[in-house]
Amino acid sequence: MKPRDMSAPLMSRQEKIITGFWPWFLQRVSGFLLIFLVGVHIWMTHFSGLGDVVRGHQEELVLFEIVKQRLAQGLFIFIDFSLLALVLYHGLNGMRNILLEWGPAARHAAGMTAGLWLLGVGTFIYGAWALLAFIL
Repeated sequence: MKPRDMSAPLMSRQEKIITGFWPWFLQRVSGFLLIFLVGVHIWMTHFSGLGDVVRGHQEELVLFEIVKQRLAQGLFIFIDFSLLALVLYHGLNGMRNILLEWGPAARHAAGMTAGLWLLGVGTFIYGAWALLAFIL
């Protein structure tokens, strides 16, 4: 067995193409956006109408009818659909990165990536259908 040249890069060109800059960059961007949007979502859902509850004008903040009224507003629709898309991308891209470190999955990177995209699109459609039940 020939000793490895220590001056050679640790990853081959093919491995660099598979992992790449954009999945790495978008993982960080989606993580930052998730932190921000979850904060906005929590504020809007659990604290924005707190004054009405304290004054006795409203029973609770999270009731089906109140959630339905909120989801009829464009900002809530945007935030909830954005959260759904970002959570799916961030989670499935993280899973892809983990699987790329495992030899058998890394050998079939293109098929695995396509499968994760199909899972993500299918899950987004199902989640959007659940959100639309509140909106329509």
